[in-house]
Amino acid sequence: METQIETINTKLSALTTTVTTIQATVETHTSDIAELRSQLDEQKAEIRTLKTSHHRREMRLRANTVRLFNFPYCVGESLENFKSLSAKVYDRVIKPTLVAAKAAGDLGSVPQQQTAIESCFRIYRQSGDDITRLPPPPVVIRLTSHNIKVAVMKNRRCVPPPSDGEKKDGLRNFTLVEDLTPEAFSLLRALQQDDRTHKVWSVNGIIHFTKPGGSGYSRVKNVFDSVDSILGET
Repeated sequence: METQIETINTKLSALTTTVTTIQATVETHTSDIAELRSQLDEQKAEIRTLKTSHHRREMRLRANTVRLFNFPYCVGESLENFKSLSAKVYDRVIKPTLVAAKAAGDLGSVPQQQTAIESCFRIYRQSGDDITRLPPPPVVIRLTSHNIKVAVMKNRRCVPPPSDGEKKDGLRNFTLVEDLTPEAFSLLRALQQDDRTHKVWSVNGIIHFTKPGGSGYSRVKNVFDSVDSILGET
């Protein structure tokens, strides 16, 4: 029995040594994992900072740009030639808003097409799009100044509706919105579809929203925040 006990003690001693070694290894790995997690958190924070900075620069580039939806195709319009489109957009959409802006005192005069629109083009989904199908792709309009853009957006409800013939062809009312980045637009849509919001809109690329029964409005600080965190912080 003494021999057996000694053998058992030897095995226990070996097992104790093994357990101690494993514990040391686990502690080392735990420390390594904690360090890696810390590095990962730092990298995520750095990536978020870079993405936020890039997004802000992108929005500055879009500061004078708006998007027009449901606008019909023009005679002579093509991927290589948007002159007819630009003229038609000015006459039917931009000019009425500028006239309303002048009447409201937002502008001193109504600028002509050349001094109001810097560029205008349609976003085709892919090369070779059938430009006879409906609904037509959106039109991007870059205005010549931020003041003109503000006046257009402020008075966009003055845009005349489509003609009866266009309505019969399936065209809906023309819609003017800010030219948001994909990230901002995606967040805008997500907030609009959330039951916890009442009204959602954007001003100069910054998303605003109200809550049902609430007073005042809130602004989204960062478009890379989740919907839950945005609504939870307000």
